[in-house]
Amino acid sequence: MYVPHERRSLLISLLEQRGYLRTAAVAHELGVTEETVRNDFIALQQQNLLLRVHGGARYLPPTGSSDDAVRMESQFIRLILSHVPENALIYADDNPLLRRALVQLGVRACSLITPSLHMADALRAPALAQCLILPGGVLDKETRLIRAEGGAPNFMRTHRPNLALLCPAAATSPQSIAYHHALQAEWAHAACQMAERTVLILRQDALNTTAGHSIPCTPHFFIAPSDVPSDFLTTPHELIPVITIQDIREARQM
Repeated sequence: MYVPHERRSLLISLLEQRGYLRTAAVAHELGVTEETVRNDFIALQQQNLLLRVHGGARYLPPTGSSDDAVRMESQFIRLILSHVPENALIYADDNPLLRRALVQLGVRACSLITPSLHMADALRAPALAQCLILPGGVLDKETRLIRAEGGAPNFMRTHRPNLALLCPAAATSPQSIAYHHALQAEWAHAACQMAERTVLILRQDALNTTAGHSIPCTPHFFIAPSDVPSDFLTTPHELIPVITIQDIREARQM
């Protein structure tokens, strides 16, 4: 179940993709009441993020007066989804951003490797097409991640994902990322080693945070704010920039 901020961010992302949402249809898709969706539409219209119309809502392009955090997250989600091919076998870190992105895979017949009960719960709705692959093992109560029998590397070697979506807590350099918990790092490291392609998602807070469990990572692409430190721009990885509020302000001044 989504908290209001998560649900409203998802609604904006869906509007940007589809242009129009029917209240009844999206309520069924998200597993909430129509009244909840109507209240969300009212709140988002007050932020100039959509236009309410009979039976639903239409997308409003950015005007500069909308909620900047929601816009940034919506960009991240669109860029993440653009790198997920049909029928992909995916490993994804467990965090709210990737949960919201993967919910929007829609009809793409993807399978998801996840050791996370939080992620599995977010993606278990009957309307979703994803196939979930959970390891057997012992549940870590702090992280809600499963310690796989034989270890994460063996499990990942057996399944070999096409795509690893890594969204770490911290990134100290283009070749090193870090997590707050050792089990998070273990799963991410195994996925990075075994996946055919790795996409590293760096939120702004990851560039200004430290975390105790570092792993090496050489991604094929990384999605990050356009104002990342200069050493990230000199790597062979392909940077896919997210437009920041500062970018918008500078563009208006040109």
